[in-house]
Amino acid sequence: MASSGEINGTACIVQNGTGEIVGQGSLTHTYGGTLIETSNKSNGDSVTYLEGENATKQHVFSGDFIYNDDTQFRSVRTDILNGASDTYTLTYVSSATTDESFTGTFFPTGLTDALGMGTAVTSTISFNSSGPVTHTPAVT
Repeated sequence: MASSGEINGTACIVQNGTGEIVGQGSLTHTYGGTLIETSNKSNGDSVTYLEGENATKQHVFSGDFIYNDDTQFRSVRTDILNGASDTYTLTYVSSATTDESFTGTFFPTGLTDALGMGTAVTSTISFNSSGPVTHTPAVT
């Protein structure tokens, strides 16, 4: 059976502003933007939007990381408690020459630790963008 080129959903890397890997895990990436309505009487009863523009643009990526003692992982936890931001990059890992990535100023937030008996401790962390995010498309 031929592969359709799908990538493994866990193959995502989060790096901080120094390029150090913060963690790798199962992540969700959400882009939110509000269309700008330009409806007026000349359009009749139809709703119209401004082409090529969104307001309140924001990227949020969140997921589960295995709790560890790596300096970068601990730094993110400290940033959450202090409300501090950093430059973060989310990279999708695939067989492309250059993988798709999103880079910008993000505030890590929403720390939840799962401390199951006899299982790996996981930390759920969200990263909320603040300001513009640079998207680098994948190149094959």
